[in-house]
Formats: sequence, C-alpha cells, structure tokens
Amino acid sequence: MTLYGLILGICFVIGINYFYSHNQIIPKEKENYFIFSTLIWGIVGARVYGVIAAWNYFSQNPIQIVNFRGGGLGIYGGLIGSLLFIIIFCKKNKLNILKISNSLVPIIPFCQSLGRWGNFFNHEIYGINNKPVWLYESILLFILFLIFKKNKTHQTGIFLIYYGVIRFFLEFIRLDTITVYFLSLAQILSLLFIIFGFIIIKYENTHH
Repeated sequence: MTLYGLILGICFVIGINYFYSHNQIIPKEKENYFIFSTLIWGIVGARVYGVIAAWNYFSQNPIQIVNFRGGGLGIYGGLIGSLLFIIIFCKKNKLNILKISNSLVPIIPFCQSLGRWGNFFNHEIYGINNKPVWLYESILLFILFLIFKKNKTHQTGIFLIYYGVIRFFLEFIRLDTITVYFLSLAQILSLLFIIFGFIIIKYENTHH
C-alpha cells in the first residue's frame, strides 16, 4: 500500500469512529449501511471529479482511471457524492438532513487536513514557484477543526463558507486546475458552497 492510500485509510477510520461515537440520529441497525454507503458514494464522487479535473491526463491514460492509489481524488467530488447519498437516505428514512450533516461536519476538516499529506507523498498539488498548496490547505483546515471544537452551531454552513473561501483563493496559485471561462472548476464550486452555506445559516436562524 502506498503512503497516499495509507493516509486515506487512516482518515476513513477516524471519520468512521467519530460517526459511531457521535451518532444520535440514525437508528443503530442502519448505521453500518449508512457509513459504508456514504464512503462509497464519496469515493466514487471524488474519483469522478478527479478525472474531470485532470481530463487532459486521463484521456490519454484511460487505464489510470481505475488506479485509485495513484492519486486523483477530488475532495469536492467526495463531498458532493457523500451529500447526495445522505440526502437520499434522509428522504427515504424521514430524517433531518441538517441535523445529520451538522453531526458529521466537525471531523471533516481534520480528515481533510490529514488527507492533504497524502498529496505530499504523491508529489502533487503544488502551485506557482513550487508553493505547497496542499500544505496551506492542510493548515487552514486544521484551524477550522479547532474552531469546531468550540463552536457548536451552524457547522454545515460555516464549513461550506470557510472551505469555499480558502479553496477559491488557493486556486489562483494552483497549476493543476481545469478552467471554465475565467474561473477554475473548483472556484465555481467554491462560490456555490459559499452561497449554500449562507442559505443554510439563514434557514437555521429562521427555523429555530
């Protein structure tokens, strides 16, 4: 197993243990199904995004699409994929989506921060003048994790806004992004994350 894969595995274990120790909403008999499916949807989403974002490479090396250990997992795709499953699961089981997302979000920045070190071992996500973009993101996400240890409200909205902002600006110094008109794909998603973050916070404020 590569160090990249090992770090991702550690992140998964940390996230799973956090879920089992903090879950108070999802019925016990459905916990395993929920966490396994969330991970699968997240991994598939992350890979789809990673392939799209690096299509110039993968279009020339299609066999590498299934080489997960070689890198190419996009966090935005992972978050969107996992969220899609959670929405479907909550609708089917008549559970509150925000309550579940708020209970899961506090550990995500820590796992992301740790996961970025996999990019270091894979020698990827560097920017202009060899700036270690992965390190900047890792540090900023760890700060958000510390914020969540004290803040217990609006976790989902704050995460969407915070990550959207830092990712939007870090994209300006990255060299491995796909551009849509004058913005990168990640920047477009960052703006959507920020908008939805504010919408969620406003919704929570008006319904509590």
